[in-house]
Amino acid sequence: MPTRSSSATASRSAALALFALLATQPAHALLRFNDGRDQVYVTAYVGAGYDSNVFARADSDGDVTFTGGAGVEYARKAGLIGVNASLGWHFGSFSTLSSEDFLNPYASLEFAKGSGRTTGSVQFNLQRESRPDPTVGLRTESWNYGVNLNLRYPVIERYSIAGNLGWSRLDYVDSGTLFSDLDTYTVGTDLFYSWRSDRDLFTGYRYRQSDAQFRSSSVDHSVYVGVSGRIVSKLSGSARVGWTQRTTSYPGSIPDETNDGLYASVSSTWPVTRKAAFTLTLSEDFNVTSTNFQTRNSSADLVGRFSHTAKFSSHASLGVGRTEFISGYANNATGPTTGFNGVDRTDYYLTAGLGASYVFNNHFTLSANYGYYHNWSDFSASEFARHSVGITLSTRW
Repeated sequence: MPTRSSSATASRSAALALFALLATQPAHALLRFNDGRDQVYVTAYVGAGYDSNVFARADSDGDVTFTGGAGVEYARKAGLIGVNASLGWHFGSFSTLSSEDFLNPYASLEFAKGSGRTTGSVQFNLQRESRPDPTVGLRTESWNYGVNLNLRYPVIERYSIAGNLGWSRLDYVDSGTLFSDLDTYTVGTDLFYSWRSDRDLFTGYRYRQSDAQFRSSSVDHSVYVGVSGRIVSKLSGSARVGWTQRTTSYPGSIPDETNDGLYASVSSTWPVTRKAAFTLTLSEDFNVTSTNFQTRNSSADLVGRFSHTAKFSSHASLGVGRTEFISGYANNATGPTTGFNGVDRTDYYLTAGLGASYVFNNHFTLSANYGYYHNWSDFSASEFARHSVGITLSTRW
């Protein structure tokens, strides 16, 4: 997937977090039928905020933002196959930069089998996104499509195998000029060993092919080992660490380019008390930017969530990251270049955030958030700081 900014507008980020929060609340479904096995929910949110750096670049302007959205969710928990579906829209309006206003639909559909010998799911999703891209200091608009199949099958006693097959497409609205559409195909398999009732060990392989519109294709071969469930002591989650080799091919007689490096994907949660929990996320992998440059990305994020009362909660986050530009094939270029358009470039970022939510009842939640993002780069136009604040009211019926 292309490299993206780590912070959207504060109000939109707050709304997405609130959807996750509201989904955990015991709200009654708007519609229930088939003896309660089929349920329909309606969600909505409105928000306002300020973004000090709308385009995520050194000379960007700030603006007041107004955001909102509405959606419908359907869940069926009956029979062998469960169904989850959603359909809705996000909208955003800028007080001064009205040309950046957006109305973005989204949809998803999942069929899941959670019982029996073979378990798994197939997921379909579609969404339109509008966001700033610090690689070029512009806001991007894109359609994202995808389908993903996951299966798991127990072989003998403590051993089981799992596999996944996926495709995604990133289709930029103004493709063919600066931004490069991207198709990504993924195939993977894991062998699990149930070491204890609360811990699985596994080893696996991932094949990933990324075909860019601007005449280049990358193939990744990744091997790794990992653990899921209780990682160590009170840390629970999933961790995989291994090695990736990436080969990038260009048209004509241009030689292939090969790079290798660490592959890591770690997500673990530590429940310190009944009212406080911390989640640590680490990642290291190759990537492709929106303008078709190969990168090596590293990131580490720590999020703390605190429940002060039955209705009031807060959260705090801190993250760091690094993006090394390896090479690329920009539009209308005569051939691939090293770094970023022939210039050595490495970006580093620091992000931090604070937020609080108050649940009025089973249907309404009010949230306020502040986010800070600072990017350091060898490319002077991408040296910037960004502050965002927002307040959001969400509802779920």
